[in-house]
Amino acid sequence: MIKKGIITTLLILSSFFFLQVVNAEVVTETLKEACETEELTCDFEEKEQDENLPNVYVFRGNGCGYCQRLLTFLGTIAEEYQNKVNFVVYEVGSNDDNWDLYEKVGAKFGDEITGYPYMVIGKYVFNGYASSDNEKIKTALDNLAESESPYDVVKEVEAGNLDEVETEVVGAKESKTTGIVLAFIFGVVIILILFAGYIITKKEPNITKKTKSA
Repeated sequence: MIKKGIITTLLILSSFFFLQVVNAEVVTETLKEACETEELTCDFEEKEQDENLPNVYVFRGNGCGYCQRLLTFLGTIAEEYQNKVNFVVYEVGSNDDNWDLYEKVGAKFGDEITGYPYMVIGKYVFNGYASSDNEKIKTALDNLAESESPYDVVKEVEAGNLDEVETEVVGAKESKTTGIVLAFIFGVVIILILFAGYIITKKEPNITKKTKSA
């Protein structure tokens, strides 16, 4: 009897889990809801999302420290931008459908998804978060709000358009590219200096000391 009871319980739990997986679907949060879930202090009044405004997409995971910092920062600028853009948040750590969408969005920008947060502002992508990105984020938001034809990666994915597109800003990757460019310029300058030194040396007269004959 005990074994039958255990088996029955396991079957019920398995069925419940199976139904949860089958019924799983992409679920979005507002910025305020995400802040409340993480018990963050995001003191702003949230307005209803406007279908006429461009969407900003934030992919996050529950309990992720960097995600919490990003949400906190967005909370400080929410009132400034919520009449310009909609903030759409996806929790991807515990929802497989959200994660699947996340991977497709990342693939659109040529990124292999391994963690979070990941924020898409038009074609501006921020993979990870650091406070040094704050001004770049605001610039990207301004550019999206002012765009006559704002790019919406999620709508592209949902429409089946999975071809890769080129990003305009790639957060940390941008810094890496900038470093490579600076290193290249520095190398060219060094080569030019050495070449100039070589030319000057070639042009100098060959002066030899004369010795008195006995």
